[in-house]
Amino acid sequence: MALVIAPWRQDTADLLREEKKREASPASFFFSQGQALVLSAEYFTDARLTHGARGGVAKKHRHRIQLALYGQLLASLEYLLKDFIARVIDLVPTFDERVRTAKWISLDADRVLSSRLAPSSAGAMLLHTTLGWHEPETVNERYKLLFQKEPIEGSEIAFLKHLWIIRHSVAHNAGFVAQHDAVRSGLPNLSGKVADLQPEHLKETFEFLCRIAKRIAEVVGDRIVLDWLKSRVPQGKDYGRDKGIYKPLKLLATYVASRAEDLPPITKGAYSRDFGRAERA
Repeated sequence: MALVIAPWRQDTADLLREEKKREASPASFFFSQGQALVLSAEYFTDARLTHGARGGVAKKHRHRIQLALYGQLLASLEYLLKDFIARVIDLVPTFDERVRTAKWISLDADRVLSSRLAPSSAGAMLLHTTLGWHEPETVNERYKLLFQKEPIEGSEIAFLKHLWIIRHSVAHNAGFVAQHDAVRSGLPNLSGKVADLQPEHLKETFEFLCRIAKRIAEVVGDRIVLDWLKSRVPQGKDYGRDKGIYKPLKLLATYVASRAEDLPPITKGAYSRDFGRAERA
C-alpha cells in the first residue's frame, strides 16, 4: 500500500525520501528511521520546557516517550532483518532452492487468506510473519543458509541479546524488568525496577545497530549481487539485458547513512565493475 502524505506537511520531502528507501533499500530505511527516533529522544530536554513544567509530571511523560522510542528502534531492526530477505526473494530466483529447504519459512491458511485484504508479495508473505528474529544466533543461521554470510559478528551477539531483553520488558511489561529478564540480560540489579532509557542510551543503541544494518547491505547484499551476476556470466555482459534486476539488487546492497541524502543512481559503470568481479570469482 502506497504511503499517503498530505502535501502541506513541513516534513513531506523527508517522508517521501524515506518511503523510497523503504521500497528499495531496507538498510538505508533503517538508518533514516533510527536517526529520526534518536533525534526525537534528544528533542525533549529540560531546556525546551518552561520552568514551571520541569517537575515530576514532565519527566514521567518524557520517560514514557523514551521507552516507546526504544521499542520502535528495535522493531525497525526486526523489520530490516525480515524485509531484506523478502525483497531478495521477490527480485531473483537465485536462492529459491535454499528457501524451499528453510524449515522456519512456512505458510498457513490464515496468512494466505489475509492477502485478500492486504495484497502482498511472495517474499513478504513468506517472511514477515515468521518468528525468531530476536535470537542473534538464529538470525545468523538463517542468513548463512540463504546467502552464506552472517550479518551479526560473534562479539556483538551478547550485547544484542541484552538489547532484545530490554525491548521485551519495554514492549510487554511497560518497562518493568522482571527477575527472569534481569538475570537473562546479565544485570540482576535491574530486577523489579523500571528501565530508565535516556537519549544517550538510545543513541548508543542506534550506533551499535547501524553496524549490523551496514553489514547486511554491504556484505550480505554485495554477496547477493555477485551470486546473481555469476548466473549471467555465461551469457556475457549486457547492461541493457540485466539492468532491470541489477539496479534494485544493487540498491539492496546500498547503505545511505543520512536522512537527508537520497539513494544514489545505479550506473552502467557500477554494473561493469560488479560483472568483472563476478567473472573473476
